Amino acid sequence: MSNKQKMTKDTVPENFTLSLAIIDALPVLFFGGSIILIGLIFRKALFLVGAMLCFWAGAAKVLWKIIVVAKKKNIWWLFMQMRIVMPVGFSAMIVSVLLNLKAIKLSVILSAVTSMPSFVFFIIGILCMVLMGIFAAKLDSADARSNWIEQLTNTVAQASIFIGILFIIH
Repeated sequence: MSNKQKMTKDTVPENFTLSLAIIDALPVLFFGGSIILIGLIFRKALFLVGAMLCFWAGAAKVLWKIIVVAKKKNIWWLFMQMRIVMPVGFSAMIVSVLLNLKAIKLSVILSAVTSMPSFVFFIIGILCMVLMGIFAAKLDSADARSNWIEQLTNTVAQASIFIGILFIIH
């Protein structure tokens, strides 16, 4: 693992490839699929707004990587937006759930999430998300190798959660 270096507006990551940008798009697409499935069940506007903010923040980060690859240019606001937009989106989803706790049947959700094989996929997803937190603290975001590690882990996390949801709604 590389040492964490601070990304600045003047940093133009080297050795980023179009393949890396495409891999970065996979977890965004899996997350999008997950929120569509959950949104179809939950049907709360604030949740959907938050989910779309998270989705678009991820998509903008993919666009940032494509621009880095194609133009060798760091569009700083595209890089930084994710640190603002994604937390706002997740906060909106959490607030929506908290505001609608009476309508949510926690025992039904807990039973579904802990049923097999969904449970295995959710555990894999959670473990990979924990790894993502560690990687965010330890790895250099301008390093291509670190990005591959992060994005492959994120892809496994989001794919696992998506598959877990698919097993629940089968």
